[in-house]
Amino acid sequence: METNLLGGIIFIFMSRLFLFLLSVVLWSVAFSDVPRLDELERLKSMISDKATIDKAKFNKVNDLKAKLANTHAHADKVKILNELGDEYTLFMADSATHFYNEAIELCQSVGDSTGMYMSIMKKIRPETIAGFYAEAINEFNILSERTLPDSLLPHYYECGYRLYSFTLNSIERHNIFYDQYFSKASEFRQLWIASLPAGSVMRDLYEAESLFVSGKYNAAKVILRELLGKLSEKSNEYAISSAIMANILRAEGNIAESLRYYALSATADIECSVKENQSIYELSMILYELGDIETSYRFILASIEDAAFCNAQMRVYNASRMLPVIEEAHQKDAKRHERIMVAYLIVVSLLVLGLVLVVFILVRQMRKLSRARAKLHAANNIKDEYMGQFLELCTVYIKRLDSFTKLVTRKLTSGQVEDLLRLTRSARFNDEQHREFYKAFDLAFLKIYTTFVDDVNALLRPEERYTIETPGTLNNELRIYALIRLGINDGQKIAEFLKYSVNTIYTYRNRIKNKAINRETFEDDVMNIGVIE
Repeated sequence: METNLLGGIIFIFMSRLFLFLLSVVLWSVAFSDVPRLDELERLKSMISDKATIDKAKFNKVNDLKAKLANTHAHADKVKILNELGDEYTLFMADSATHFYNEAIELCQSVGDSTGMYMSIMKKIRPETIAGFYAEAINEFNILSERTLPDSLLPHYYECGYRLYSFTLNSIERHNIFYDQYFSKASEFRQLWIASLPAGSVMRDLYEAESLFVSGKYNAAKVILRELLGKLSEKSNEYAISSAIMANILRAEGNIAESLRYYALSATADIECSVKENQSIYELSMILYELGDIETSYRFILASIEDAAFCNAQMRVYNASRMLPVIEEAHQKDAKRHERIMVAYLIVVSLLVLGLVLVVFILVRQMRKLSRARAKLHAANNIKDEYMGQFLELCTVYIKRLDSFTKLVTRKLTSGQVEDLLRLTRSARFNDEQHREFYKAFDLAFLKIYTTFVDDVNALLRPEERYTIETPGTLNNELRIYALIRLGINDGQKIAEFLKYSVNTIYTYRNRIKNKAINRETFEDDVMNIGVIE
């Protein structure tokens, strides 16, 4: 009963601990509502591998620089300088400006106005990225006053579009200049699209962006899906297509899919070593709103790192403005995770303690079971001993009965009736039979209860304890209590067994009781001798 109760308490304790641990886990999971996307996991690993990927970019520009050092023809040098500027534009804006300036100076030195205009238009983009808006707008206005050849018009329109659209990112919608810049960016975008070859990737790409800005989401998505199906995932055009698709899905309220495409765009930017990027910043903002502070913090740091590397001033400003907000949330999130970890440790410690307690109880129960089995084995041995001694006594008295029967038969046959009468009436004969019986009884009883005399003595006062001179025997008083231990408690039966009067038995019993340490419980204590608990 006691074991079952203890087991029930342990079960309830362990169950409640388990439920508490489960609630802690669910509580921690509930804080974040971010869908599990393979694209996000891949982006995380790509961020950690940026340095390795950028080595390919450095190798490429170093090869171009080596080629430039060994080139002397004007046209070839301008071409390589512009290629270096192109490679650096979205990688390191300052370096791009430097190489475009070299190309411009080289073209001016030989009077190549077309080459000079081309390099100026190329230079305006990295200048805008680096935050030199005044210089970029001034150079663009100078270009507007010149008569450009038709071959340069698509580049001029692209230059105007990028100048005004990028500037839009640095001002708020409610700014008085926003509509002006928006109108200029849309105008130059349309002119640029119209100047591009029909079916070209760039025309389709910016046609899709124009449709998105106009609110024609479905038409834009049709074009973008086709582009994404054929573009390389390691191209800048793929990154831009994915970013526009993500913007559309975000505007539609499909945040999960929006995250997927922003992640694809950011991954493509890393693959292309594009440091002037927007998608990873947008990812950080969405994840912050969804409660995934850890990943948001990681992405905003990556965005600032890229923007600082590229010297993209506007990107640095936007990301840095949000960094304190996200960092504060990140610290709070870290503290929350710390509390959760403490809760985990407490719960695990309690579970371990509970397990130790259960193991301790089980070991103790196993020991009790082992002792019980040993006692049960001893009880079985005692039972066998009882049976053996009983059969032995029966055998002894059957033999004696047979011997006595033969003696009686022989005496009667020989006519020795008087001898037979004298024999049966002899007190010596009866005493001898009783002594033999008591001797056999004592021997059998002490084989079963081997420590009976010592156990009885332990219940008596020290000065009243019995000393047995002949081992394996009992005196009359001890024999009475041996019979009581065997369950024969009736004074009449004990008197018949020992051939005493009832009063004599009563006197003996009281005599021993008076010697006891505790007279009231003495006989009950005797009954407990040899009991297996």
